[in-house]
Amino acid sequence: MPPNGSVCGGQCCGRGRETQLRNVLRRTAEQRVATALRPISELLLATKRTLQEHLTALSYQSQNKTAIFFTQLYKSHAIRAHAPLTALYDDIRILLKSNSDEDSGEELGTPSPKDLTISANKFFREVFPVAYQNVLKLDPKQFTPEYEACLKDAYDAVQPFGDVPQQLGVSLSQSLEAARALLQVLVVGAGALATSEHVLSASNEECSTKLLNLGGCSRCKGFNTSPCRNYCLNVARGCIGSLVVELDAPWVGYVEGVERLARPDADAALRALDSKVSSAIMHALENHVILEKKVRQECGPPSTVDAPNPPSSWSTPGATRRDAFRAPPPDTELLQFAATLAASKKLFAGLSDRLCDEPDFANENTEKCWNGETIGEYTKSLVASASLSDQKYNPEITASTHQDFRVAALGDRLRQARQLLVSHSWGGSAPAAEAFMQGDEAGDEGSGSGRSYNEDDAAYDAEGSGEEGSGIEETGSKTSEETTYSSTPRTSSATAFRPLFSIVISFATYQFLYYLNQFRPISLSGAL
Repeated sequence: MPPNGSVCGGQCCGRGRETQLRNVLRRTAEQRVATALRPISELLLATKRTLQEHLTALSYQSQNKTAIFFTQLYKSHAIRAHAPLTALYDDIRILLKSNSDEDSGEELGTPSPKDLTISANKFFREVFPVAYQNVLKLDPKQFTPEYEACLKDAYDAVQPFGDVPQQLGVSLSQSLEAARALLQVLVVGAGALATSEHVLSASNEECSTKLLNLGGCSRCKGFNTSPCRNYCLNVARGCIGSLVVELDAPWVGYVEGVERLARPDADAALRALDSKVSSAIMHALENHVILEKKVRQECGPPSTVDAPNPPSSWSTPGATRRDAFRAPPPDTELLQFAATLAASKKLFAGLSDRLCDEPDFANENTEKCWNGETIGEYTKSLVASASLSDQKYNPEITASTHQDFRVAALGDRLRQARQLLVSHSWGGSAPAAEAFMQGDEAGDEGSGSGRSYNEDDAAYDAEGSGEEGSGIEETGSKTSEETTYSSTPRTSSATAFRPLFSIVISFATYQFLYYLNQFRPISLSGAL
């Protein structure tokens, strides 16, 4: 910087004063940018955590319901289904697990740690001996280890549960893979915004001087007037916007990718899991004649031994306090997320112009404002945008503008994220806001009614264990502590998207402005 405060001149500022002004103005510009980027970044991560915690809690609820069903059906033999049941739900939670809110940079779309079609098939194969024993009504007995091994080996040939295991595996895999992709992509978006903030904080010497002249030199010359708006826009677009404007198109694509993610809802898939298991078991019971014939062809007549005494109790996740695992969908958080994301689509295109909303940086009076030299009209041409190609026409920028390599990498990362979302989209153009708002409970209520649990969930979530009576006649009498399970899979409205995008748009402006208004404009009066 030239000595003796020669950037601004005037009687009010020496070198030390100019240095102070330069630092204050730079911090103010950085903080103004942060108020635009940071709330969206934080909301992306908060949404990721909300969805992850919701689906994880829902998996425990589903596991508990399925365990109770086995206890009702298999009585003392239910303990033998404990290990395969736990393994299935552990695989589900492994797929949803993510300990980091930071983008690791690993390639998106890598194979998931668990293939749930394989997990579901393994679960039903392991449960088959217990189910077949129930078909034969051999409650005091159990199969010999050799006969049980034969049943598992014959599983593919016998197909005791029909096509339910295959359908269940595909449904779980597709919906939870989509959920996993969404969780990954939310972290990628937050990481892109955080890195953008770092890029913008590393302004060059020329731009520091331009900001000083824009926001500080009028005061050094004794004027108490803000800069002309077009003057501010030229400096901001050249020094701030041009650094990240190349992220505009990738960010728009990223947002649209999230909006269009129409998928089988993981929420609905998990809620339907226990009824799908019930349907599979009922298939074996209803077709017991054919099943027995097939098994005898593969393994011969049953070979049994006396069953050992069962343990006094079988503890399942949430069995002692099921209310802890009621997992109502986080609609409020997701609506706010959808509204904010929709409003941020042109975030990078207009990012630099936000600086000129600060009263210290821009004056709406075009005739009595600081034009960089004196108080008067700013007569230089206004550059059309912050794009790199437009900066050669920017009268306030003399040095050539080059794209930061980090910005190029971020653009590629956002494009990869969008492609991952598209690969998990399911033949429809419904925005992700609609997919988020869909669960198996989103019935025919109006948009103001929110979600209501269906009859099965309402019965399950009632205080205590329920008093509904038997839903499976073959199991014999049931105590009042047992819960009803339907013998047919529940239908889910999650597969039919209810129009909610209009709601998202109607809330977008209100929610977004309210969110950003929590950040007060930063005044320079204290420093100046």
